[in-house]
Amino acid sequence: MPDMTISIWTAAAGFFLSFLAYFLKKWIPYLYVHILTAILGSGWIVYVFLDQGFIKTVSIFFIFVFSFFSSPVPERSKVQLQEIIDQLKEQGAREIVLSKNKERLLVDFLFSGLFIVIAVLYFLFGPDSPITLILLYSFVSLVVGLTKRVELFRSLRLFYAEHEEVLYAVSLFETKKYPLEELSEVSVQTRPDVLQLFQLFSLFSPNVDYTTSMGKTWKLSFSGEKVYLTPDPSESMAFLLKEEIHKMEEVEVKPFYHQNNWKRLLGKWYFAAAVKGVGAYAALITLFTLMGIGPIVTTIVMVLFWIFNLWISDRVLKIALDMKKIDDPDLLPIIENVFSRAGLSHVEIYVTESTEYNGFAIGANIGRSLVALTSETLKLPHEAIKGILAHEAIHVKKRDVLIGQLLRFLLIGLILASVFFFNKYVHDENGKTFAFLSLWLLIFLLPAFQSLFTQWMEVRADHLGATLLDGGNAQMANSLTILCEYQDRALEKSAGYRVTFEKEQEVNQKNKKISSLERDSWFFRFLEFQFMSHPPMYWRVHSLQTTETGWSIGKIKLWLCSRFRESLPH
Repeated sequence: MPDMTISIWTAAAGFFLSFLAYFLKKWIPYLYVHILTAILGSGWIVYVFLDQGFIKTVSIFFIFVFSFFSSPVPERSKVQLQEIIDQLKEQGAREIVLSKNKERLLVDFLFSGLFIVIAVLYFLFGPDSPITLILLYSFVSLVVGLTKRVELFRSLRLFYAEHEEVLYAVSLFETKKYPLEELSEVSVQTRPDVLQLFQLFSLFSPNVDYTTSMGKTWKLSFSGEKVYLTPDPSESMAFLLKEEIHKMEEVEVKPFYHQNNWKRLLGKWYFAAAVKGVGAYAALITLFTLMGIGPIVTTIVMVLFWIFNLWISDRVLKIALDMKKIDDPDLLPIIENVFSRAGLSHVEIYVTESTEYNGFAIGANIGRSLVALTSETLKLPHEAIKGILAHEAIHVKKRDVLIGQLLRFLLIGLILASVFFFNKYVHDENGKTFAFLSLWLLIFLLPAFQSLFTQWMEVRADHLGATLLDGGNAQMANSLTILCEYQDRALEKSAGYRVTFEKEQEVNQKNKKISSLERDSWFFRFLEFQFMSHPPMYWRVHSLQTTETGWSIGKIKLWLCSRFRESLPH
């Protein structure tokens, strides 16, 4: 493993060069800025190579690249931001004063602080292992996220253009334009629900968090995005309350430290540390290292801890994702029909709030499984929801969640065992270099190995799920088509909210169409077929439309042939 001090300095060097490029491009042509940063970055990597050798330099190089491109560099300068604000005011836009209180920032620092402390303790006292690099990447991401949060807090301005009926959110990092005609729901919370807004506590894409205080919070549901704002209490927000809005209600939100939120807070912390990340594993390894416990016992405990996490995953995710049982009287008969046909009588169906269209199965076995749909998915036509439920029912029946976790564990275990073997038994420098490059290749190809079994499970769920539907393959294909159309439309809307004040770019952005049902270029087909957990949607729909209902060896062959053929440039 690379030296931790050098690794941290490398991350700092990546940040420094990224900010240097940001400041220099104001006075120097962009090409020269790129050349200068490339020279300085290469110089640092050469220094690392001379100090650490080839093997460790490869890992450090990736740290440098990651920190350089993830650096929290503003999109525009303060002067440019002021120009945009002046332009909006000239056009007659009214500024909405935001309530700003540093207590809101302190909450984000508090939540991030525990994970940062775990990483630092592991860096200081933990053993060298692949977890070190994972924690370093997470550490960099958290620092970047906090830096952006501070700058957003300081620079965010909100405007309402009445003649356009558009809400503008302007900051150093982005400008977003929200047409009120896209606003579908408005609600008011007594305070921001920070347990829902914090990035590590979410499984899906994070909400647009513009909250700058712990006061009254407006939650605006646009197509593809949910926006959270904390306007000053003196500001009138009546312009948001249109007749077309589905509902307007004030929701009481307890402080995150309130006793009613303790279970929820614990569940979300555990989810972030043990399910979404490796913080819990790093904390245990650090503790065992300080106690002098050997690697064999530590490994056994880690495996048992992983099994325990798999066993309670349904309960953890239920709390962490704020799931609620579906009680829609129109959907309950559909749910009963699908799962009774699948021979599953004890699977619970939940809903979790998200702007994404998605459904997923959770749980290590049939007796502990549940299926969750996102709140947006429930807005689809019932025919589409029925197809999604049938797909997830097959995942539950075939125990795909458990099998997928076991196969993933075996692949990661193989890589870790290889690292241990080569560190212990390979001493020749050439042998170490070859072993190191081989291991990096294995790590790089890990998503490809995983996609082999996850895509097979997805294709099987499509075709076996079709047998649970009256319309068979045609109905399942139609369900996936509807899902794609809604999701693509939401993505187009979300992409359109982000604007520049350069007319040509803005027009191009508006005209950009997204369609996951169209066959993409060979490079993107290659990435999807070889590295993603699902085959491309266009292929899934086509395979349903051109084959008979049912599952057979022939369909496995069809998928394998397509996986190869569709990845070629033709």
